[in-house]
Amino acid sequence: MSRSRRPAPLPGDLPEAVRILLTELRGMKEAAGHDLRTLARETHGSRSSWGRWLSGETWIPVDAVMALAALCDADARRLRVLWEVADEARRSSPAAVTPPDGPAAEPPPTRTMESPSAADTPPSPATEPAPAGRRPRPMFFGALIGCTLLAGTAGVALGAALQTASEPESATTRPVTSGAAARPPVKAISRRTVLARARTWHPGGPERVPYDQSASHQGYRTDGSGYASMALGLPKPGPNSAALESSYCRHIPSSQLRPGDLVIKSSGDAGVREVMIFDRWTSRDRAAYWAYQQRRGYGTDHLVLRAGLASGSGHHGCRPYHVREDQVG
Repeated sequence: MSRSRRPAPLPGDLPEAVRILLTELRGMKEAAGHDLRTLARETHGSRSSWGRWLSGETWIPVDAVMALAALCDADARRLRVLWEVADEARRSSPAAVTPPDGPAAEPPPTRTMESPSAADTPPSPATEPAPAGRRPRPMFFGALIGCTLLAGTAGVALGAALQTASEPESATTRPVTSGAAARPPVKAISRRTVLARARTWHPGGPERVPYDQSASHQGYRTDGSGYASMALGLPKPGPNSAALESSYCRHIPSSQLRPGDLVIKSSGDAGVREVMIFDRWTSRDRAAYWAYQQRRGYGTDHLVLRAGLASGSGHHGCRPYHVREDQVG
């Protein structure tokens, strides 16, 4: 593998989350010693496409990110989360043009990040087999180490990208950390307060907040992750479900859920992703639970659910880092 020339600096007006993603991908590529020819040979993207993607000229498709992750033996799930956060930042940036209606619509080019053309979008590996006679290139041990070491660098950077100035630092505001990766600074909040805030959207009542992914209420999106972000006191308008799961909470077994914890399904398309705020178990056998949810087609609700209790559902019990136990007395 030949080592490529030092990459040119990224444009200065990229959204911060996009800059974080591209910086990590470029670092992985350089640490592994890959050049654009290697990427073109080992993936379904052309050399010119990879040049535009990694320079920030054209928005990189998620399939290309997954291909680079496989080439570097990196954490594909984590890179997908970084891509989703960056994609949301790209779409909501001031320079972005509102996409046309329709489930398959993609936003037109913005001033800083062009949407990829059909020629630049790599076909799915499942639908296009590798050319006959082509052998996989062996991955050298040094390249694996380089990619693996780079895999953890965006944890801290992602937190910085998601941090906003909506809540200034105070004596009661402090960064919540886990291990070496710093989470965005948020105010500590009690479990009782989380549930009290959830009730302010009038669940199940005539004044409930209607569900709408493109609308807002009190500065928060009126979808599931926006509602949970409001209850937890996170920065407005609230991270999406993938960022909520990856940056603000840790997985716990569903049997350990407590009031104010979350049940999240962040995988799949927008029609199946959901976030619930756990309230209490319905009985001692823990076969179902009461939860607050911004429910599709209805709005804010307080209902009995079983989501996440069966294995293979794709749901995860999540405990927010900044939620504190209620004081006794």
